[in-house]
Amino acid sequence: MLNNQINAAREGTKTHASDVETFKSGDFGFLGTVDQDRVIFSRVPSRRQHITLNDERLPRVDIISMYTGADGSLVRAAMAGGAKGVVIQAFGLGNVNIPMFDAIKEAIDNGIVIVISTRVPNGRVLPSHGYKGGGKTLKDAGAIFADNLSPQKARILLMLALQTTSNREEIQKLFDR
Repeated sequence: MLNNQINAAREGTKTHASDVETFKSGDFGFLGTVDQDRVIFSRVPSRRQHITLNDERLPRVDIISMYTGADGSLVRAAMAGGAKGVVIQAFGLGNVNIPMFDAIKEAIDNGIVIVISTRVPNGRVLPSHGYKGGGKTLKDAGAIFADNLSPQKARILLMLALQTTSNREEIQKLFDR
């Protein structure tokens, strides 16, 4: 709750560097408001989950942005640096170029858990495009899709998930909740 507006943690995001009314809930809107005399809820979050923190030290998970001309070297650097997981901040629905795809495939083949998110502030990533580097080929290669979580929120969920499992199907189920 900030500025008398209640946001859901999954949906809330900072949208302005200095505006006091910076937090918004994207496609879904606020949960409610706080007035002088009471709290008024207009909806409840439908997607909540709790994952126990097992240790103070969480596994290393890096965020790597897809950009025009990306060559995959940052994915390889994360792998060499000991990352257990990487969140890719992809284009649109969850797409990357061929060099990035090749690096992602290499990381997956080496046991690194890859989660695909998007740099777009609203909407979900979906494995729909079938060209090399498209979402479908990433999913077929073993990448996990972050649903509507931002890269930063996807990183936190992946760190918590990796405390207990590296099974891609189990981790995908956490992102789908």
